[in-house]
Amino acid sequence: MIRKIIRNAVILSAGTAMIFTCSIHTKAAETYKDTAVGGIDAAIDQYVASMPAGSDAENTETPAAEAVPESTEAPVPESTARYPEFENKLMANVSDYMNIRAEANAESELLGKLPHGAVAEVLERGEEWTKIQSGSVTGYVKNEYVVFGDDAGDYAEANCNKVATVTTTTLKVREEASAESTCLTLIPEGETYEVLESAEGWTKLLISEEFSGFVSNEFIAVEYDLGTAISKEEEEAELARQAELARQAQQSAQQAPAQQTPQQSAPAVAPIDTGVVSGSRADLVNYALQFVGNPYVYGGSSLTNGTDCSGFTMSVYAHFGYSLNRSSRDQIYNGTNIGIYEVQPGDLLFYNNGGSTIGHVAIYIGNGQIVHASTPRTGIIVSNAYYQTPCGATRILP
Repeated sequence: MIRKIIRNAVILSAGTAMIFTCSIHTKAAETYKDTAVGGIDAAIDQYVASMPAGSDAENTETPAAEAVPESTEAPVPESTARYPEFENKLMANVSDYMNIRAEANAESELLGKLPHGAVAEVLERGEEWTKIQSGSVTGYVKNEYVVFGDDAGDYAEANCNKVATVTTTTLKVREEASAESTCLTLIPEGETYEVLESAEGWTKLLISEEFSGFVSNEFIAVEYDLGTAISKEEEEAELARQAELARQAQQSAQQAPAQQTPQQSAPAVAPIDTGVVSGSRADLVNYALQFVGNPYVYGGSSLTNGTDCSGFTMSVYAHFGYSLNRSSRDQIYNGTNIGIYEVQPGDLLFYNNGGSTIGHVAIYIGNGQIVHASTPRTGIIVSNAYYQTPCGATRILP
């Protein structure tokens, strides 16, 4: 192509009047050998002849980079495990806990414990001992007390609960496993709930205490609710915390009767509190947060040994001299009713559990969060204040 373009340009620019005939190339070369055209023709012949063998003379674009040869490594085979999530994992096959040692022998230093229902990563498997990592602990466990891989998966399926995390902005909780069923409440993205049962395309979740409902599987991610190892230092710190909380609870019980009885009245709307959080509010919130991690017990009111939702709020407020009724449906009248978006730290938020009556109560702690005695699985926890739709709010503190 280059040769044709250059030759034609020269012929046109020279204005030659020579007439080409359909003759062989040798005759044309003879005709022009002593002219300017002949010199260009020879030069083009020389350029074309000098091009590398196999090059495409018609292609004037920059040659593409050489293709990278395909990898000669063997492809990684797909996992054939029944529980791929348990590959290179183990679980403690015990009713309570097993010890984690610094070395592969029973006389070495105790580093921590691997409780029932806890999972660990296998670092180095031996005949009698296996090196693991779980939580903040790295050490050795004895093989006779653990199960590996698919056996760990079977163990989890038989012994461990499952939890579901919401993966959409707002998810409807329905009374039955059907899109046409009544919507009981709304739950937000990122919140995690205990799985009670699964139906075709639907999962029943425990939202709080005895309140449950169905959600579409399309909008949740389900996994096993597995624990991790507890280090020796973590266990000692927790025991010290529990002892201090028990001391505070005993001290509170010995105090004089309530210093102030909150207003007992019909619902009334209070003005929005736009002021700075007072010390009493901050103190109440900080006191309530000390009990996070303690157990939920239906009908209980012990902040250390177990309580339900209304027992929790009643006991926290009692520490500051306020006497609340025992049930959540009555506590809403123990103060001044306010709008659910007017809450300040220390106020109470109520939930109707999808029905017409109140069935759950929590303490608002600020930044869109609450602390509450939630379920037997979670105990006392901090949650999104709108983990389900609130139905009311009450202000106890001034």
